[in-house]
Parts: sequence; structure tokens; C-alpha cells
Amino acid sequence: MNLGDQLLAGSAVLLWRGLVQRTPPEAVRLLGQALFSKSWSRFEEHTRRPREIQTERLLDMVRSQQDTAFGREHGFAGIRDVRAYQRQVPVRRYEELEPYIQRMTRGEENVLVKEKVYFFGRTSGTTGAAKFIPVTRRYLEEVRVSRRVWMRQVSQAFPSLVRGTILTMHSPRIEGRTEAGIPFGSITVAMGGVDQGTTGRIGLLAPLQSIPMEIFHLEDFQAKYYTLLRMAAITDISLMAAINPSTLILMCRKLTEFAPRIIEDCERGGLDRSWELPPGLRAALERRLRPAPAAADRLRASLAAHGRVRPIDLWPNLCGLLCWKGGSAPFYLRQFPEWFGGLKVMDYGFTASEGNFTVVLGPEGAAGVLAVGSHFLEFVPEGEDPARVPEALTAEGLEQGKRYRILITGSHGLYRYDINDVIEVVGRYRNTPQVVFCHKGGNMLSYTGEKIGESHVVQAVSAAQERTGVALAGFCVSVRLDAENPRYVFYVEPTAPLADPPARALLEACEQELRRANIEYQAKRASLRLGAPALALLPAGAFERWRLARIQAGAFDAHVKVPHLAADPSALERLGPARWVEAGP
Repeated sequence: MNLGDQLLAGSAVLLWRGLVQRTPPEAVRLLGQALFSKSWSRFEEHTRRPREIQTERLLDMVRSQQDTAFGREHGFAGIRDVRAYQRQVPVRRYEELEPYIQRMTRGEENVLVKEKVYFFGRTSGTTGAAKFIPVTRRYLEEVRVSRRVWMRQVSQAFPSLVRGTILTMHSPRIEGRTEAGIPFGSITVAMGGVDQGTTGRIGLLAPLQSIPMEIFHLEDFQAKYYTLLRMAAITDISLMAAINPSTLILMCRKLTEFAPRIIEDCERGGLDRSWELPPGLRAALERRLRPAPAAADRLRASLAAHGRVRPIDLWPNLCGLLCWKGGSAPFYLRQFPEWFGGLKVMDYGFTASEGNFTVVLGPEGAAGVLAVGSHFLEFVPEGEDPARVPEALTAEGLEQGKRYRILITGSHGLYRYDINDVIEVVGRYRNTPQVVFCHKGGNMLSYTGEKIGESHVVQAVSAAQERTGVALAGFCVSVRLDAENPRYVFYVEPTAPLADPPARALLEACEQELRRANIEYQAKRASLRLGAPALALLPAGAFERWRLARIQAGAFDAHVKVPHLAADPSALERLGPARWVEAGP
């Protein structure tokens, strides 16, 4: 972005702020409804006719890609309905599509898609090797169809967000280029426009983000968080947002850790010199800094009153939070009241680099309406092999209360792609299912047929915390095979030193709650096929070090999430010396 474009963009943001910040909340809701009226009308129509809309979406994609290499191989020209598509195109995992994608990264055109691929979204690689997702203009528009509806609902839930700035975590850098020179990185870069380089604002919320994007390019993890929170301390933050709720908790913990130094900086109007920042960035930031005694006082008062800095004390206009609420998120969401009081939390929706699959309509719960107007979606009952199911279900055939593995087809060229995610149907909006994300399809431990999933351990450990009053910074569950029978181990990082009696109480509660969450585990424990579990107390900062290691290995900071199930316990034991607590007699 050249200087003229930057000035024009800056003027637009100032005009936005000048017009909207003084607008009453109810007027903001009306403005949001007006801005996204076409998207909302289209969404309402789609949810009334999911079967027809999904068929239209599929046939439109098939027709437009029939002359590609993949389209010719699979007879796209002769496909006239959903069943023909399912007969002619097998279900595939990424590894099976990778040879096509590698041809595209080398610059070959017309392989999976006819349209030019101008970017590759690289996944964070937190559950395996990094994947490259082709990005086209048409694919991004598919995503934006449903994100516009979500943004409308954000304006309805949090109209006061326009009065301040959004505090979030970005991964804005182009990470590299393929053999053909095509850039790759976080999908959010493509959403913001690759032509904006590394300084462009990202997404529909861009006009509400005033913290300099250059901060997010800092490679030193601690320096980045310190600088971000130092600038945020003197900014009127109205909304905090992060894909993973763990990132919001991390921000809170870092704010508390750095508070004494930020207080000094606020009082003198500077930026701590112990952090190594690029000279240009430091100079630009320091030009914006003035003594801010009021911010220093708020930080000091919150720290004195609560032993931590609560964002609701530092930013009185903070009106809400955005993050994932499904899957393993409840473990972190239960910690939110300690930091955020009763602020409402709205889910981002079930979204990934491979697409946007639901539209969340409000801050209640984690359910989202299937985005039937975006990609073509298929579903296979949980526990069945998607590659062996002759006819997968489509949206209208899903049953409430049942779980399904999801397959996607989109304009990125991923056809009948098994994303390895499991959802549960929890209701309907009009004639379209509402679903919640449960867990990764392969994220399961089962040594004696117990089939422990991530949702089971999150439910169990969260309930155990409530029963015992023991607070945890993080946890992960694995299985050790060095005993007579396999046994589960709860690797936990307490927020404060834990003596043996409360540690044993926590272990007992985890065991009881896991039995309650999974009847197969209960049966295998009762029959002694599984041994008594153990608790491994990890040292302070263990999971933060794990997170940092993932980032240093190339994962995106904004996307990193700690797994709550691990098949190999050796990785957990490398987090630091653990103190073992065995189950009582």
C-alpha cells in the first residue's frame, strides 16, 4: 500500500469514527441491518430452501470447473445432480488431493480450478504437517457470503463496539512464496487483500482496529505481546476478539505479568527500552505516546484489588468478546468471569482455512446455522468411514441430537474433502440445521474400546475444576502403557502451587467426571481393563512454552491451540519435570 493509499484509508477510518462513534446503540443496530440487508435477505431465503440452494451451489461449481484437469478426470460435464456427483467423485483427505495442489504451487493452471489461484492459505499445522489451501476470488466470496451475515449479528449483539477499538491477534505476514512465486500464509491475509502487503487491515472489522499492524510482525513472542498490550493500555478498547479463547486468556495473563512495567511506561509516556524493536517501529510508536496517568491508575487499582489486571477494569467501555465456543473452548470459557465479569461472548462460527460452514446469530451458546449458501456440504454419521459410505447425507437429512463428520466442496478446488471434523445437530433455523463443532474426527484415544474424545476430557476436567476449586492454566490427557493395564494420565498446569491433598481431590474428581462423561470408560474401568489414572503436575508456564514452540516451528500465533488429547505422552513429559500424583487406594 503506497503513501497515498495509506492516507486515503486513514481518512476513511477517521470519517467512520467521526460519524459512527457518536451514534446511539439502537441506531447502530439499524445501521447494521441496513448495511447487510441484502445479505440477510439472501440468508433467510437460503435457510428456507436448503436442499435446492445446496444443489444449485454444487452444480454451479461443477459446471464452472468441468474443463479443469480434475473435472475432466471425474466427468464433471455429465453431472446433473447430487447423487451423480457422489458416484463419480470419491471422498478424499488432504494427502490424496496434495498431488494436484503441488502442481498448482508450481504454477500449473487449470488443475483443480479454472480461476487463477493468487494465494495459498497455509494451515497452522497444529495437528499435523502444514497444508496449502488454494485461494481464488470466487472462494473468498463464498466465505464472505456467510461472514457478512455474521457481521450483521455482531452489530446487533454489540452495538457499542463502534465507540472504541478492537483488540485482537493477527497473523498478517506473507510467510513465503511457492516455486511459482505465489504467496502463502494465514488465510486472513487473503481475506484482507494480498495487494495490501503486510500493513493492510484485515477483515470486515478493519475500520474498528487502530493498533498498528506492524506490531504483529514482531517475531519475539514476549516483545510482541508487551508492545501490543502497552499500546492497548492507552486505547479505548470496546471489544476483544481471538479465534481461540485461549488467546484471550493469554492476553489477560500477559497483561497482569507486564502490568508493573506498563504502569511505568504509562506514567512517563514511553515504551520500555529493554525490548528490542525495529528502530522505525519504535520511533513511530513513541511519537504516539504521552503520559497517561489515568491508565496507570486503572492498572494499579485492578492489580491491587484482584491480584490480576482485569480487562473490564482497564477498559470501561469493553462491551463484549468474540471467540470460538465449541469443541475444547468451554475449558477456557469457564475462566472468563475471573477476567471479564459477565461480558457476553459471541462465537466466530465453525470456520477454518478450508471454508466458513456456519453462521452464528447471537451470543447465546455455540450453535451456528449451516451456511448452505456458501459451500456444498455433505455429512457422514460419526463412527462411519466417509470413504466407504455410498451416499453421504445433505443438510436437509440431518437429525437433531446426532453427530456427523463433515465433507466440503468449494471453489478452492477441494472436492468432497474430509476435513476430519465432527459436528452435532442441536436445532434448526427455518428449515436448516443448527450445529456445534465437537472435535476432530481422529482426535480420540481408545485402547480398550473406550473411545475417549476431546469433548469428553474437556467436560470432565472442567467439571472437576468446579468441584474442587482448583484452577488450571492448561491440561492435556494421554495414556501410558507402562503399567499392567493402560491407564489415563491427566497432565495439568495449576495456576498456583498445589499440595498433595487438593491434587488427589482433583485427580479423583477428574476420574469420576470422565466416568460420567463416557460410559465406555466407566465400563472399562469397572472391568479393570483400564488401570487407575494418575495426575502429572506440570511446572508453571509449561503450556505457554508449548505454544511458543509451535509458533517458532511456523504455526500462526492467532491460530495456535493446545490439544487436550495426545496419543504420545512423551511430548507432554518434555514440557518440564512433572510431579506425579497417584490415585488413592
